[in-house]
Amino acid sequence: MEKGKDLSTQEVISTKQKFCEVLLNDAQKIIAGEKEKIRRRRLIFPFEYPEFQNLIKAFGNTCLAQRNQNRNFVIDKFNEPVIKQLYLYVTGNSSFTGDLTKGLLLQGKYGCGKTVLLETYSMLHNHVVRKLSLNYPVLRFIKSVQLQEQIKEQSMEMFVKRPLIIDEFGRESKTVMDYGNISRPISELLSLRSDVGTITHATSNFTLKTLASDEFYGGMIGDRLKTMFNFITLQGESRRK
Repeated sequence: MEKGKDLSTQEVISTKQKFCEVLLNDAQKIIAGEKEKIRRRRLIFPFEYPEFQNLIKAFGNTCLAQRNQNRNFVIDKFNEPVIKQLYLYVTGNSSFTGDLTKGLLLQGKYGCGKTVLLETYSMLHNHVVRKLSLNYPVLRFIKSVQLQEQIKEQSMEMFVKRPLIIDEFGRESKTVMDYGNISRPISELLSLRSDVGTITHATSNFTLKTLASDEFYGGMIGDRLKTMFNFITLQGESRRK
């Protein structure tokens, strides 16, 4: 009887080991599937760097014209390093200095060109998608104040999974009154987008330390910001005349 019992135990152990291997393989397949979903949501540009520079200049001039600004988009010693990193990022190049799975948050002084650069990128991205009828979502460029108002008027769920570039991140009121209750729309949205892995881009005049302070989003959201963004500083003074 003891011998039979020992054989039975060995069979159970063997079965568990095989089952564990099956589960581990399943986990790897799920991970690969999730990575593929993310890849399909993200447009990788096919351009060489000189081509990308020319496109950024052309669509940058379009962006400035729409803003009724009588000046040309100029690539110089201040914005060229950031444009190069943007190029490496949008082409999925491993030479990018940050994490290709995170979004971009451009920091810098008022007027140094953060907004125009990311709005130019969104215009170029969306034009390529529409011109070629590609199956990629367009990038929604929106100021944080407007985003907060639209969350209040519509619903949070509308903005959880859609690609966003949040301009002037941190400028909005951190709390709002909603039927007598205090809510934190942007903080809640960031938390939800972090949970589902939606890539978010932004511009801000504030550092991570400031954004993570109690006067802004607090430590918990600040910690999530580190997993959501590559923080890139755009040097230089105001370009506004």
